[in-house]
Amino acid sequence: MEAWARRLPHPALIFMVLAWGLNFSVIKIAYRDVAPAAVGLTRYVLMAPLLVAWCLAAKQSLKYPPGLFWRLNIAGFVGSGAYMVLFLEGMKTAPAAIGAIALATAPIMATGLSVALKQERFTWRLVLGSLIGFFGVALCVLGGEQRPGGELTGALLVVGSAALWALSIVLYRPLLGKVEPLRTLTLSFPGALVALLPYGWAATAATDWTRVTGKGFGALAYLVVVAGVAAFAAYYRALKDVGPARTSLAQYFVPPTAAVFAVFVLHEKIDWHELVGLAVVICGVATAVWKAPAPISEGTCTDPPQPEGSQSFGASRPQEG
Repeated sequence: MEAWARRLPHPALIFMVLAWGLNFSVIKIAYRDVAPAAVGLTRYVLMAPLLVAWCLAAKQSLKYPPGLFWRLNIAGFVGSGAYMVLFLEGMKTAPAAIGAIALATAPIMATGLSVALKQERFTWRLVLGSLIGFFGVALCVLGGEQRPGGELTGALLVVGSAALWALSIVLYRPLLGKVEPLRTLTLSFPGALVALLPYGWAATAATDWTRVTGKGFGALAYLVVVAGVAAFAAYYRALKDVGPARTSLAQYFVPPTAAVFAVFVLHEKIDWHELVGLAVVICGVATAVWKAPAPISEGTCTDPPQPEGSQSFGASRPQEG
């Protein structure tokens, strides 16, 4: 690794944080013209061929490895399909900043699931970090002025999507030990269609695309190209250059970035309890996953080696907003 890469933030990580941070505000802009269900299916339909083209350009096979067809597509159903349904529905009413903070609990849930499934060893640090992190989310969602019922429901749906994201991390982890990350993502993508097609078909067909504004199309393009393919490309580039630990830690900067963008792009008001809650969530996540114990068993993982004592589980599956 180059000396500058060890001392300075990697450009790919900076881009990834900014792209996924702005993603929460851009989704709100897209919703002004297009229903959430239509956004989800349209994004999928446009991202799928781009992922295939990217995989072919990287000279990675599109054939399923023996015995992995169902495992890959089940992981895709959970991580790119069912997760996206809950996330998009939640973001329909949840403020952008609150949505980002709620989604930040995914690494805690993922680590907890990995312990339950004996992929990681139990640690009291996980228990403490989980309690801190979920207290921070509760402070953000329930603190301050009473929130409308729709906002509370939306925030809870995003927390539910975080749980599905965490489950997908557990499902993807053994697969990433056998298949390259880009190929894993591409081959698992068809499974998402099982969730997204029934969810978004009617809304997509009912959308009058001639009435979608330039901002609406721009938001959709951003969700597909920038927050979708380009941000994943940046993620995998950083994973290669600086390793899983630093790449994973960089994702914790997405919630505060999303909160800042929400203020300037959507003119959302950030209350003191949300700022405190955000800090508490980040502390909880850091407590739960920083210097996590080594996995109980390792596959033939293709990810780059990481520094001893660092945490790599969260980097196995990037957390996109």
